[in-house]
Amino acid sequence: MESPQQRLKFVEVVHRAAQDGRCWIGVRLEWRGRTLQASVEGLETEYGRVRAAAAAALKACLEGTGGGVHFDLVGVKAFRAFDGWVVVVRINGEAEGRSYRLLGSASCESDEALTKASVLSVLDATNRVLTRFMETQ
Repeated sequence: MESPQQRLKFVEVVHRAAQDGRCWIGVRLEWRGRTLQASVEGLETEYGRVRAAAAAALKACLEGTGGGVHFDLVGVKAFRAFDGWVVVVRINGEAEGRSYRLLGSASCESDEALTKASVLSVLDATNRVLTRFMETQ
């Protein structure tokens, strides 16, 4: 028998650019067979895509909590490191009367993978808190 999934799982991130200089980022996650998804609009710049991907990931994460967890995206930063990229997010949260200051990171090798790295950094920051809370639901 397969053990149940303990953490939110990345499924996909979709990026669509518009001619007006904006973009749309959609994120799909999975929790024990249940799909959690959200989308956010942002600016069609490197920072705009990375921030929109992080915001969409956070929104999708919270979809599975029934409103009992609150997170705020404090900041997101993508920077070059050696031959690749690192994306770091800072998130403040509150759940069950406790406050959290969370930090997550993920790396990638190409500019095209920055949105995925942004989503993965949000999961890195939030998964322990989310899975603990979602387990009690």
